[in-house]
Amino acid sequence: MMKYDTAISSSSATATAAPLLDGAERRFEGRRDTSCELWMIDHHGSTVLRCRCREISKNGMRLRVPLGYGVAEGQRYELRSHLPGTSTTGNLGLVGSRWATVVRTQLCLGECDDHLDVGVVLDVPQAVLPRVIN
Repeated sequence: MMKYDTAISSSSATATAAPLLDGAERRFEGRRDTSCELWMIDHHGSTVLRCRCREISKNGMRLRVPLGYGVAEGQRYELRSHLPGTSTTGNLGLVGSRWATVVRTQLCLGECDDHLDVGVVLDVPQAVLPRVIN
């Protein structure tokens, strides 16, 4: 299987692919393998994309995304364990949903299942502050 980092130049709309060295580590925290389905929904709700979570850490995830959806670095998605309007399962601490930013994409070709590996950083959950009544 060949792995590629993808990047889009700001001066052109064409994607370039460069081989990724397998030893290029980008996270400093521990991660654990997992396998569960998640839904990625863009902020307009126009893209609803099923993906598979492969690894999880305290602040991020590695997702396996099908090709053809235009997922790129810098994009933001709502990650949900269920589709809107269905019951929650509470997978991976996603009670309802969590927002995340794409920080890495890696094109994986040469298997029967060509896909895009996507690294995301999870937003910090908002703490619920008690309301002060005067």
